[in-house]
Amino acid sequence: MNVFRTARLLMALLAVAAAAAQAETFPNRTIRIIVPYPPGGSIDLTGRVIAKNLQNSVGQSVVVENKPGANAAIGIDDLTRSAPDGYTLIILSDSPVTINPHLSHVNYDPLADLVPISRVVRSPLILVANAKAGIASIGDLVKAAKAKPLSIGVSALGSTSYFAAELLKRSLGLTLQAVPYRGGAPAAFAVAAGEVPLVFTDTAAILPMVRAGKVVALGISEPVRSQAMPDIPTLREAGVPGFAASSWLALFAPRGTPDDRVERLNAEVAKILALPDAQKVLLAAGLEPAPNSPAEMRRVIADDSAKWGQMIQATGLKAQ
Repeated sequence: MNVFRTARLLMALLAVAAAAAQAETFPNRTIRIIVPYPPGGSIDLTGRVIAKNLQNSVGQSVVVENKPGANAAIGIDDLTRSAPDGYTLIILSDSPVTINPHLSHVNYDPLADLVPISRVVRSPLILVANAKAGIASIGDLVKAAKAKPLSIGVSALGSTSYFAAELLKRSLGLTLQAVPYRGGAPAAFAVAAGEVPLVFTDTAAILPMVRAGKVVALGISEPVRSQAMPDIPTLREAGVPGFAASSWLALFAPRGTPDDRVERLNAEVAKILALPDAQKVLLAAGLEPAPNSPAEMRRVIADDSAKWGQMIQATGLKAQ
């Protein structure tokens, strides 16, 4: 009888242990990815590529929530208020992480409150003109801007595209009035509709319009041509000496997320970005897969923050 009791007790203990192990398995419920911009831009597209393939990989639902506003601050606030358990993530461009804190007070510490999981893509910026604006080259742009005041749309005040536009103005000695939008997609639609003659923005929403002839690509911000759009020259090649402004998109978790969950998510991102289908979608939008480790991403953030901080201090540029 004691043998049977011992066996039943052992089985009960094993069941408890199995249940505890199952409870600790990550992930075992829905993961939420916050996209702090409207649908349609590079960040939204990249977030959805990650969500779709992560769901397939881990066998749990992965949902995307668009929470635009305040140059990503609304989405970041949501993240920092969430439990640090790996089930709430955010995809961000570089500007809220490395630029905004140099411009004004923000309600988060990018180095302490945001735990980098991985860079996802490099995201070249692209300068385009409305097809009916009569601007097909940098030379045309210089002539047009000297003939009359021109406006240039940007993804948001304080965004990388905003400062790229400022650098363009200074490099060419032009007066261009920056017009901020609430993300890359609204800026792209604005230039295609002729609301502004020029836009400096990310690539996802604008590339289909370039290919359809609705807008004219004048150049990309990277110092070398992009493998995703090799037919578009760099701005250096197009006639803006020494021009370079890089951007990236990365996945983050809130402060306190366990290292093992960060490492698991990092490995999943690397697997996703090696998938031919994921690469095809991203490259078609001008986005180059570029995963790295959490430690490497922290170094990227520190280096970029120092670079942008020095530039903002030296030039006196402000997001206004």
